[in-house]
Amino acid sequence: MTSDRWEPAAFKTRVDHVLRRFVAEEAERFAEIDPALEPVAGQLEAAVADGKRLRAAFCYWGWRAVGQPDSDALVRAAASMELVHAAAVVHDDLIDDSPLRHGRPTAHIALRGAVRRRPRAVAAARSLAMLVGIC
Repeated sequence: MTSDRWEPAAFKTRVDHVLRRFVAEEAERFAEIDPALEPVAGQLEAAVADGKRLRAAFCYWGWRAVGQPDSDALVRAAASMELVHAAAVVHDDLIDDSPLRHGRPTAHIALRGAVRRRPRAVAAARSLAMLVGIC
């Protein structure tokens, strides 16, 4: 998308590519620490999987509005706005103890299955969800 013609689907694809690459790198780091952290990586992926990428578009067009060019660095910066939003949503769900978001289990609920056999499983799942929100 190097032209001045706005193509929302192409922009979303670019942002999604950045987010998928980031999540894959984080998943590798988690696996290096402990393979048991795989569910955390899965929830990070779920946290950024959907969306219209409006925050990213606002960032992108704010930069372009002051006469700056399109670039891969700009798209990475725009994608970071989606990460900030995803983190806020995960933490908001924790604060509100929300069981669902958009009809799907929230991170702290989904992660209960990963720790169900551990003592204090509910607290452990909440702690893991905190990790999702700070990645």
